[in-house]
Amino acid sequence: MKDMPASILTALKSASLFSSLAEDTLQRIALQSQFEHAPAGASIFTQGAPARAFFIVAEGWVKLVRTRPDGRQALLTTFARGETFAEAVAMVGGQYPATAIAATDVSLARIEADALRAEICAKPEIGFAMIAATAQHLHHMVRQIEQLKLQSGDERVADFLLGLADNESGAADFTLPFDKRVIANTLGIAQETLSRAFARLRAFGVDVDGARVHIKDIAGLRARLERRSA
Repeated sequence: MKDMPASILTALKSASLFSSLAEDTLQRIALQSQFEHAPAGASIFTQGAPARAFFIVAEGWVKLVRTRPDGRQALLTTFARGETFAEAVAMVGGQYPATAIAATDVSLARIEADALRAEICAKPEIGFAMIAATAQHLHHMVRQIEQLKLQSGDERVADFLLGLADNESGAADFTLPFDKRVIANTLGIAQETLSRAFARLRAFGVDVDGARVHIKDIAGLRARLERRSA
C-alpha cells in the first residue's frame, strides 16, 4: 500500500532532479510513485533486470554493485539522502547495469518510468531537469576519479568524513553510515589502509571510535585538505 503522498513529495523536493518543478507537477508525480522501505542488505533491483523505475533515497544509504562474468563483484558507488539513481537507464527502457543494495536501512521513493515519460511529454522542463541531474552525476563520477588518481588515502578518508558532517564549521559528531569494509571499497583503499588513515587523522582533530566520529574543527580540517590538494 502506498504511503501518503507527503512522504513522496518530501523525497521529490530533496532531489535536484525535481526540486525546481512546480508543486502541481510534483503532486502528479507523487501520486504515481511509491514509498518503500528496505532493511540493510536487501536488494532493491538486480543486475540485468528490466529497468522500469528509478529511485530517490529519502533516508539511509544505497550501494551499487556490479558482478563480473567471473563472479567477482565491484562496488561502483554509494547514494545518500536526496540522491537519485538508475534514472538514465530506466528512462530509456534498458536493463539495470548493476545491483542496488541497501547499505543501511533505507527509505526510497520509487518513480515509475512510464508515468514520468508521460509527464515529460506534457511538461518538457522535466526533461531539462533530468539532463541537469545527469550532469551532476557525471560531476560526481569525475570527482571520484580525481580522488582515486590524485588524492592520498588519508585525503580521501578526510574528504569522505567531511561529506558526512552536517555543519560547515565548528565541531561535528556523527555515526559512520555503514561498515568500514564498505567505506574502504567506496574510497578504493584496503580496510587496513582505512584504519591507519583514521589513526593518522587524530593529529588533525579527528577521533573515530567504532562507528562514532568526532571532528574537532570542520573548517580547519577542510582548509588543511584544500592546502594539501592545491
